[in-house]
Amino acid sequence: MKSIDLNIEQRKAVESTEGPLLIIAGAGSGKTRVLVERTLNLLVNKKVAPEKILISTFTDRASKELIGRITKRLDEHNEKINIGNIYIGTLHSIFLRLIDEYIEFSNFKEGYRVLEDMDQDFFIYSKLKYFKELQGYNEFFTGDNFCRNAWERAKKLKYWLNKINETGRTLDYIKDDSNERVVFLRDAHKLYENLLIEDNVLDFASIQREIYRMLSTKEEVLREVQEKIEYIMIDEYQDTNIIQEKIIFLIGEKRKNICVVGDDDQGIYRFRGATVRNIIEFPSRFTDIQCKTIILNKNYRSHKDIITFCNRWINLINWRGFRYEKNIEPLEEIEYSDRAGVVRIGGNSDRAWKENIYKFIKTLKTTGKIEDYSQVAFLFKSTRSSRVKDLGSYLEERGIPVYSPRSKTFFYKKEIKLVMGALLAAFPQTKAYVLDNVYLGRTVAYYKDCLGTLKKERTILDDVELYNWLLEKRKEYLNFGEEKRDNFSEIFYSLFAFKTFKNLINLEVEGAKDASATYNLGLFSKLLKQFEFISKLEKFTMENIERTLKYFFITHMKLLFEEELDEYENKGETPRGAVSFMTIHQAKGLEFPVVIVGSLENDPLIRDKADEEMLEKLTGIYNEFEPEDQRERFDFWRVFYTAFSRAKNLLVLTSIENRSGGKEIPARTFRPIYETIPYFTDENFKDLDIDKYSETELKESFSYTRDILLYDECPLKYRFLREYEFATLKTNEISYGLLVHQSIEAINKQGIKDSETVFDDEIVRDIIEKSSNGLYNSIRALIRKQDKDRAFTVLKKYIEYIGNDWKNILSSEEKIYSVEDNYLLEGIVDLILKRDGKIQLIDFKTGKFQGYESENFHIHKRQLEIYGYILKKKYLNEDIELYIYYVGDEEGSIIKVEANEKSLDIGKAEFDNIVKNILDKRFERRVFSEESCKKCEFVAYCRGEK
Repeated sequence: MKSIDLNIEQRKAVESTEGPLLIIAGAGSGKTRVLVERTLNLLVNKKVAPEKILISTFTDRASKELIGRITKRLDEHNEKINIGNIYIGTLHSIFLRLIDEYIEFSNFKEGYRVLEDMDQDFFIYSKLKYFKELQGYNEFFTGDNFCRNAWERAKKLKYWLNKINETGRTLDYIKDDSNERVVFLRDAHKLYENLLIEDNVLDFASIQREIYRMLSTKEEVLREVQEKIEYIMIDEYQDTNIIQEKIIFLIGEKRKNICVVGDDDQGIYRFRGATVRNIIEFPSRFTDIQCKTIILNKNYRSHKDIITFCNRWINLINWRGFRYEKNIEPLEEIEYSDRAGVVRIGGNSDRAWKENIYKFIKTLKTTGKIEDYSQVAFLFKSTRSSRVKDLGSYLEERGIPVYSPRSKTFFYKKEIKLVMGALLAAFPQTKAYVLDNVYLGRTVAYYKDCLGTLKKERTILDDVELYNWLLEKRKEYLNFGEEKRDNFSEIFYSLFAFKTFKNLINLEVEGAKDASATYNLGLFSKLLKQFEFISKLEKFTMENIERTLKYFFITHMKLLFEEELDEYENKGETPRGAVSFMTIHQAKGLEFPVVIVGSLENDPLIRDKADEEMLEKLTGIYNEFEPEDQRERFDFWRVFYTAFSRAKNLLVLTSIENRSGGKEIPARTFRPIYETIPYFTDENFKDLDIDKYSETELKESFSYTRDILLYDECPLKYRFLREYEFATLKTNEISYGLLVHQSIEAINKQGIKDSETVFDDEIVRDIIEKSSNGLYNSIRALIRKQDKDRAFTVLKKYIEYIGNDWKNILSSEEKIYSVEDNYLLEGIVDLILKRDGKIQLIDFKTGKFQGYESENFHIHKRQLEIYGYILKKKYLNEDIELYIYYVGDEEGSIIKVEANEKSLDIGKAEFDNIVKNILDKRFERRVFSEESCKKCEFVAYCRGEK
């Protein structure tokens, strides 16, 4: 294996592949490099098959980075290994993959839907009537669980239900009925499980619970998974919870090749169920085999002063054995400058403090020490405090842009108030149902403000077309017959025909900061789609309009408004041209040349949780690890250690410096270190050395179906859907195509699993029905009977084509990757067969073959050529044949695509060219045509545009 520079401890970690291994990776110690090289060692030297490796990361972004770096290293070794079969991703995504692979053993059916956090709130809220029938319902919501209204009760229930699921416990063992709160929690958990199964939905906590149930109760599943997965690597292990650890140990129990990587000093997600117990006690979990521990303590990220400061901070308190002793060290071979790497910025008043910060950042920029404001990040405990918001406004007023997406201001943005005002104005019923409803309190005031925004500065009168259109809409929704009217999403997209809303979209700027209005409109489109999914709204009718409008304005939007949503955030990325205001939790895993840490007015908050802890103990889910009198203190220290260690060149502590008014600022906790570091003065700038702005090494991933086809259809539509993340409108054509694809996939999985399966008519229709039900649950797609009959004919023809020869199938729905110079190419191959000594790659199309000269065939052929290009790296010495299976033809057309080195390279060159256009931000709109553009979400926006 080609060597790469590794220090002694890193190399030990890479080469220690057998048995349990704990890697304590200090901040900036190169743990991602270790994970990449360790995986490479397994694949290249140990010849481990990719599907036998499981790698978990904390975020999707980290997974993509890992995939890119592993594939790049494999290419450097000329190793043709498809890592698409590695179980790589977040633990949730890996668990979902396992549930999918063994869905027949699950309580959930194919096509289940995963609830996002807000979806789970609404799901429980919509089911409260069932919980109210349980014994102890009212008694439960007392003490620490007191709630003012039904929405708060739903969120409190979510908290407790998730808490139970994160421990992996069941409460069935509770037989004592004397405590009504405990009885209610037991029965509520059982009821919730049944409600999830009945609706075929999973939340994030129940994903873990379901795979744990499958592994611990289904011997066949456990045996196959243990046989399949031989090596396990878990990153950020300090942020795993109890049930995740149980699952990891179940999977790795047979071979015990479990490698966990993490830093107990950065364990900051207790509120999500994480416990540092997992990493602290990991070695003691192995009584029959020695667990090796390796500490990575060389910091490749930060200035030596920052490293010294972080060591000093973490050692200020007595950890009582609840921490791995370690001393992070700077690199000996680096010559650091003598100027201070840790400084402070203060001020004896609020205004003086803000002015000093402004001067500091402005001088960094004007002296050329930073080339872009994004090299500076502010980290706070929360970005919602008035002091933080005031600082952001102060900087922006003086010309320093600020990116602060978590300031809970989404509904107060002008673009959102304009849309809300237009939706209110479009329905004449809203005056009686909504605007005159005194019980809506501040929400009514907000709605009236939205209408006022629409009218302000003569918006409506100046936009006569919009005014007249709204008048027509009011008439439509007042006078119903048998007609069906546009739903909210369709109204929303219609608004972009008018200059009031067109003016909100500025296509000349880029990024979540400068184009924030467009990004926020994209987010609002997803909120509307979410509502239509929850309420099962297809179209407005005379029968549903009153009920739907009341639910939307009086309940749904009111709850979202009171939730104070964040505006759009480009997760994992910080935009150029602005300093970032971030929470410390938000910044975990990131690094910045200059980090300014605020919130120094805080001391550890000791909260009285006696009532909550009593209930946890009574239900058996109490799992606190550290001493009760130290938990808040330990958490506080870890959070700020995480913040301080994000800095590369310069760490700045900042606070108003004031001891009057009965409260010391900064707080006593910080004074011992704050007062010993120097102030930053102008004289320091001449010796200041700041890392240049560097683009992220993360390569964007592109697929033919998701990206190239969409860009080919219309570059501007691509930009709206992919960059601004607008929601799509549903079409029957897409639903039918998904039905056929999912049904064929189900047949392939069953055939591969049991080659003796006879797919008679009853089994085929059952597969179609399950796929149809799954599509309704996941995307509210109503599959018509005639479409199910069409699908039945298609599937019978497909089964005949395979000829029950399932053993020839190498894979179905195989994920494939190829790392190119500036992007990651990915795809999913429908079917790979081996017949007559050749590899056959088959792609299914639900349409009909329209001839070799047709545009459709060219599109399909190009897709296959891309897949052939990727797979020729895997099947290096094999003959590869490409086929398109047009299942829409009466007899099913199997069209062979002639492929050779030249044609594959030509197809790849076309792909490269389109990716280059995307990366270069070339998003010109296509020539507008009423016929070809009529089904596009953005037809109203483009109509009349040049």
